[in-house]
Amino acid sequence: MPKPLDKNEHSSLIHIVLSDLLNWRQDIVDCLAFFTRLPVPAILGPVTQGVPQFSRTSRALPLIGLLLGAISIVPAVLFDRFAYTTPLPALLLAALTIAAMAIITGGLHEDGLADVADGFWGGQTIARKLEIMKDSRLGSYGALALMLSLLMRVSILFYLFENYGVSAGSIAFLASCLVSRVPILHVWYSLPPARLNGLSATLGQPSKQTYATGILLALVATGFLIIPTFGLSAAVSALVMLSGSTLLVVSTARHHIKGQTGDVLGASQQLGEIAFGIGLLLFASAA
Repeated sequence: MPKPLDKNEHSSLIHIVLSDLLNWRQDIVDCLAFFTRLPVPAILGPVTQGVPQFSRTSRALPLIGLLLGAISIVPAVLFDRFAYTTPLPALLLAALTIAAMAIITGGLHEDGLADVADGFWGGQTIARKLEIMKDSRLGSYGALALMLSLLMRVSILFYLFENYGVSAGSIAFLASCLVSRVPILHVWYSLPPARLNGLSATLGQPSKQTYATGILLALVATGFLIIPTFGLSAAVSALVMLSGSTLLVVSTARHHIKGQTGDVLGASQQLGEIAFGIGLLLFASAA
């Protein structure tokens, strides 16, 4: 039988738990400030001055994705629930949701996807690829990648809304918003910075514990949000597709630039969201 904790050990345990909760709060605040355009409420606490140490802070990314998804889905839910006569088309609700997400994040990950497409397939050398990725101008590869990404993300959400209803579709969207942030952690953790003086190098890489926390959050979210509504097969398929997409990003980035940048991290989120949605639809239970 385990020995009960004495008073000092009990107090120390409480201190550790409270300290970690405060760290989580700070991580959420810093991720909100860094990855979104949302004003950080004063009640949450001050933003870290300078560059946060994302070796720990990045563990909050999946939770930030969940929060952003919850905010983005509000217009679709309200329009669906309070439509006076004829409900708005599911395609319009899906487009509104994706547009809301892009506005909240400032198109951060979309920009990364476009820069990666332009750089990887527009340059011949590593130096030239990185130079193109840093250029703010949009090329044909980037424009095509953006159009296809938006088309696929809206199509997936439209199908969910049309065939499963806005409520069930919203649950799937929330899961994808959380889980699609885990590829960022994987790519960030697996590859060295491609630029020694780039932003990705300055922020530091996620620790093993931070990376493991992200994977755990993805598994929990998929289990609680996807399995009850869409079935176990859909949940497994979605995670398999997500994993395949993430490994493809790592392999492609290693081939083209021998590492990762902030743009590569953003691209991994976009492709992960698409892959998760496709995997979900492949084996989703009948509506």
